[in-house]
Amino acid sequence: MITFDNVKITKTTVSDGEYSDKKKKWVKHKSPKVTKKVIYDENCYDLGELYSAVKFACEQSVYDGELSVTMTVKNEY
Repeated sequence: MITFDNVKITKTTVSDGEYSDKKKKWVKHKSPKVTKKVIYDENCYDLGELYSAVKFACEQSVYDGELSVTMTVKNEY
């Protein structure tokens, strides 16, 4: 049986500017702000559980950022 250990799903958001109410215009940052947030950090025991975790993470962050998945795969007999 294949198990997926140390599954970590991270959402990365990059912001290059924001709207300033005080200046009434879009203000760019000197350097882009990168925000990383860990969404899922557990073990998955089969492919269905891994699929449901990735699908849930994708549905949560539809419009902002990109997802990164890291894991260790083991084959157990």
